[in-house]
Amino acid sequence: MQALAPGELGRTNLPDALRTLTEKWSEEHGIRAQVEITGSREPLSPAIEVSLFRVTQESLTNVAKHAAATRVGVTLSYAGNEVLLDVRDDGRGFVTGVGTGFGLTSMRQRIRGIGGHIEVQSAPGEGTSVSARVPAITAGGGRAQGDFD
Repeated sequence: MQALAPGELGRTNLPDALRTLTEKWSEEHGIRAQVEITGSREPLSPAIEVSLFRVTQESLTNVAKHAAATRVGVTLSYAGNEVLLDVRDDGRGFVTGVGTGFGLTSMRQRIRGIGGHIEVQSAPGEGTSVSARVPAITAGGGRAQGDFD
């Protein structure tokens, strides 16, 4: 897994890697982007961190290619036994379920592979939101502290 990990994750934690990724993306594409981290940060298993990082990358790539957005928000939330990732834009949006491409399919497969769920919400003229919900399995293999359902 380490060989497949993005270089940013090898040098820092997930929140900082997402900030760096988003800042570089924003500068490169000239689109305002903001990152917010909520909750108590837990070091997660490498598989989960890589998956969340890659979903953020793919979501930002989709925004740059398709959205014509002026703003993007990335939120990473540590919520007890789950970690939530939201990438949302104010772009042109699309009719969900129609013409979903390889990027969205690969994000779904990646998140499903770590026991999570991904939801895409969009409508023409309303922007797009990609939301991932994954178990907070820590780097040591246990579940993060918090409320369990």
